[in-house]
Amino acid sequence: MADLSLAEQYTLRALTGRIVGEVLAGVYGVPSLGLVTNQTYICASLVGAVEAAFLAGRGGLGRVTSAITAKPEDAAAAVAGLAGADTVMLAYGGEADGEANYALTAAFLEAAAGAGLEADLFFHVRIWAPGFVEKAAASSRQVADYLMDRALGAFGFDLERGVFVFHAVEVEEGGKVFSEPVLETPLSLEHAELLRRSL
Repeated sequence: MADLSLAEQYTLRALTGRIVGEVLAGVYGVPSLGLVTNQTYICASLVGAVEAAFLAGRGGLGRVTSAITAKPEDAAAAVAGLAGADTVMLAYGGEADGEANYALTAAFLEAAAGAGLEADLFFHVRIWAPGFVEKAAASSRQVADYLMDRALGAFGFDLERGVFVFHAVEVEEGGKVFSEPVLETPLSLEHAELLRRSL
């Protein structure tokens, strides 16, 4: 991330948020969307972009809800605030390091499982790519069982081919996670270059 200015970080999240919000609203047909993130400026900009694109894609008729978990202890309140959302996107990344984002991911999934949050889950690439979902499921039988009963998705990207890739995700016994690409959408040259420089 050091190769991008803060302004470029915001542009990258606007471009990413547009694609994710449009796909969730249009292709996935999500009626209401909840987003949970950490307390960083970059993640906040992504969440705002996803919400705006989602609402535009739903013709202003969708519903969005946001929750912030600055620390793992905030997870239960976040889960309660997202009740009623059809799909919840976990959007941890930004300025926080992997260890902090994994702790937030695991705590949220534990709280969601404990509360029986009735929502499908969708994972940001910074959660999906490092294997945080599989690690949390393998570490907790309650989380694994909960995820087995949910429709799950994630997104990543393939810079060689210039596409965003959306995946269907399944969790099986023992917390083993499998994914299958289900949709690709093209990246603009600007988006691809910013992603390349952010890695």
